[in-house]
Amino acid sequence: MALSANAGSFNTRLPIPELATLIRDVAKILVTGGAGYIGSHTRYFLEKQGHTTVVLDSLERGDLRAVPAGMLRQIDLRDSTKVKQLLREEKIDAVIHFAAYMSVGESTERPELYFSNNVSGSLSLFAAMLESDVHCLVFSSTAAVYGIPSKVPITEDQPYAPINPYGESKVMVEKILGWLDRFRNLRSICLRYFNACGAEPASGLG
Repeated sequence: MALSANAGSFNTRLPIPELATLIRDVAKILVTGGAGYIGSHTRYFLEKQGHTTVVLDSLERGDLRAVPAGMLRQIDLRDSTKVKQLLREEKIDAVIHFAAYMSVGESTERPELYFSNNVSGSLSLFAAMLESDVHCLVFSSTAAVYGIPSKVPITEDQPYAPINPYGESKVMVEKILGWLDRFRNLRSICLRYFNACGAEPASGLG
């Protein structure tokens, strides 16, 4: 997994350790896509570390059973007004953003779905965060941004070279985050990984 504190060629002004400390110390975290596989596990371990979490998921592809009762806010990320209302009412301190379509094959058959959901949905979230004075984000990207890597293991300084719309949609969001960091003070870390797997028996997840 590559951990990137930049989007494209734009270096964040907040170093990774400082951003990680900020996330560790915040009180309440919004987990988008928290009814999905990775999001639900992340929510579980955040709570074990003492954080308060709120889950945002449209349930279009998520599983209600993965979210504890009373924690889910069923909202489409593209509804920026509702997202902004949630951020303000819940007094969210930081966001971990997993919500996205993730099938490479489907993205080649219907690219427009991936640009609408993954890119437009993310941009809607970022606008709502800025309007709600929330400036700390972890973005679930993908190693698919590298396409066919020039060397293995992949290092995060390898260039973008996506070979499908799914990977391209993640590149677009990373670049948006680069500009928002530079001009709008939205601090972010991008996680680029492949094929998360496993289960957490104590939580009933996996």
